[in-house]
Amino acid sequence: MIQYLDNRRIFLTGAISGALAGLVAFIFARIFAEPQIQLAIDYEGARDEVQEAVDKLNAAAGIKFPEPGPDIEIFSRGIQRNIGIATGMVLMGLAFGLLIAIAFRLILQLTEGRPPLSGRLTLVLIGLLGWVVVFAVPALKYPPNPPAIGHYFTIHQRGNLYLLTVLSSVVLAIGAAFLARRLAKTMNVWTAVFIAGAGYLAVIGIIFALLPNLGSLSQNVQYFGSSVTYGSGDAAVTIPVTTETPLALRDPSGNYLFPGFPADVLSRFRLYSFIAQAILWLGASLIMGTWLTRVPKGAVKHQNATTAVGV
Repeated sequence: MIQYLDNRRIFLTGAISGALAGLVAFIFARIFAEPQIQLAIDYEGARDEVQEAVDKLNAAAGIKFPEPGPDIEIFSRGIQRNIGIATGMVLMGLAFGLLIAIAFRLILQLTEGRPPLSGRLTLVLIGLLGWVVVFAVPALKYPPNPPAIGHYFTIHQRGNLYLLTVLSSVVLAIGAAFLARRLAKTMNVWTAVFIAGAGYLAVIGIIFALLPNLGSLSQNVQYFGSSVTYGSGDAAVTIPVTTETPLALRDPSGNYLFPGFPADVLSRFRLYSFIAQAILWLGASLIMGTWLTRVPKGAVKHQNATTAVGV
């Protein structure tokens, strides 16, 4: 075991590295993602004005429509876009840094302080896998959305479904890691990793196929239907509604009154969310790897320590 890498140093370094990565992620989000959030809020405000008129027309036509959600603002937009995002990102980074530290400590324990890769590369791989397993894979089923997307009456269902995808991904990834370790005793390491990875993808794919799309939730189908038709006559096209992304507002006669949510705003927000999460995970692992692989003054640099941390 690496003598100078005690638990206190590993976890303290992980927490500080994660917090620093969170600060960098905040700067990125404030510059790139926050403007998209503001555009979404502006869209929502303009749409609400037209929605009131549509609600009155629907009520007059006897069409059942959900009551508007509660309008609650605990913090102003100025606080949300600055202190709020900064605090959230730093705390999230701190938590991710501790998770990376726990994973690194377990690897050192399982390999008796001699991981097959260098310490720095091991940490980067942990960060990459953390980003993929905890965020990227679940986001393929339920991607991040800006304000104005999502109905207030399905918030608990959406939260539970997303949590289920994250837990499923994490549990399956842990299972795949143990399977790869077991298979590596009887076959090539890369073959074992490939088989375990393929098994993870196959099972998570089945889970995603069984989970409902947000547009298919019972209340969404009740209020908005399961499909939408564009055009008329022979040119009419009917497509299924699979998300809660606002479609164009139409009156009971089918006349368009307000456009749907801008696709470019949605795509940019999701792209920046992926990048911000990558900064958190990979940034924390890179900073942690740089600090941990520096041997303190006075430490004995014998061959075993060099092999274990890759310095």
